[in-house]
Amino acid sequence: MAKISVNKLAELLVSANPARRRRILQDQKYPNAPIVARYRLAHDPINQFLTNGRNEAALQTAIKKLRDDKSGTEWAIDDRWNTADALEKLLEMSDLLPSQDGVEYQQGEQNAAKLAIAGVDISIRPDFLLSYEKRGKKYTGALKFHFIKNPDSALTKSGSEYVSTLLRHWLEIHGPDGTEPSHAHCLCVDVFRNATVSAPKSTTKRMTEITAACEEIAARWPQL
Repeated sequence: MAKISVNKLAELLVSANPARRRRILQDQKYPNAPIVARYRLAHDPINQFLTNGRNEAALQTAIKKLRDDKSGTEWAIDDRWNTADALEKLLEMSDLLPSQDGVEYQQGEQNAAKLAIAGVDISIRPDFLLSYEKRGKKYTGALKFHFIKNPDSALTKSGSEYVSTLLRHWLEIHGPDGTEPSHAHCLCVDVFRNATVSAPKSTTKRMTEITAACEEIAARWPQL
């Protein structure tokens, strides 16, 4: 079965370059040997920050520790420095993340269920699940961070909207029973550009485009 990550699917959807679209699919079908992911050291400090009442000290302590550590390879030092930059950016934009109605954050699972659309398995993996109650009704949301310094590699607003739309659709299928997904709380967060993009109220158009893209992926997959 064809497979793709939500970020790469969004990139494919907004790319008009046929060669780039083909490269995205080839890289998804034949990934390189596993490499250490950048910004992985941001996960724990962000979790402590969002799940413990926005305690800024958790981020500030992590930032200082990352800046002070000069051990390891040049790549490791550079990654720690960039991660510290990302945490500083998050502090600057934290007011843009939902906090009203007593919203609670829970770290997402690494092995979260995939989303199957038109013969394609899409890896969504929300970084955080959100929950809150309003007027006796329970709502859920999902948040995905993007740490991309290079503006040429950043998701466009349209690309971010595809991601937030798929977060909402994922919640409709895999979210907790007895809850309703909130489009405003399904967010694609571009940390280095201080930008949050929520899912639209109506996702019909976006889901039609996503389904068409998945049909194209499924058809091309065997020939790659």
